[in-house]
Amino acid sequence: MDLRDMTSEEKWEAASDPNTPKDTLGELAKSENVGYRAQVAKNPNTPGDALRELAKDYVYWDVRASVVYNPNTPDDVLLDLATDTNMNVRRYVANNPKSSSKILVSVFEYEKSLKEPDRDVIRTLYKNPKLPHVVKVIIETLFAEML
Repeated sequence: MDLRDMTSEEKWEAASDPNTPKDTLGELAKSENVGYRAQVAKNPNTPGDALRELAKDYVYWDVRASVVYNPNTPDDVLLDLATDTNMNVRRYVANNPKSSSKILVSVFEYEKSLKEPDRDVIRTLYKNPKLPHVVKVIIETLFAEML
């Protein structure tokens, strides 16, 4: 597909369609249009390298959050997003069933380092069955009032 010949609506549909070729999704991931990028980030056919680039969208947290829930997101990208400056992105990483215990511990360590840890991130971590028991005990000790 040649993006230059597509209307805005066709680009939006292509970004959302799981049957869109990976190379087209890769091109849409580089678009100036944040809406296209967010749709590509959600698309289950988006390749890992495009998701890696979308995860670097430091202006729009919703693009990064969409990357978190894509089933093709590589573990190293989830690990990077575990320390995202946006609490919503960290909460989504903490809630993602694909997040390993290592990734969850990374979210916790980052949250613990903050002057004001986010209550929703702490609660979401605490509820995740993959969070190691020792970390749950630490949460109970340090952040009992948040639970």
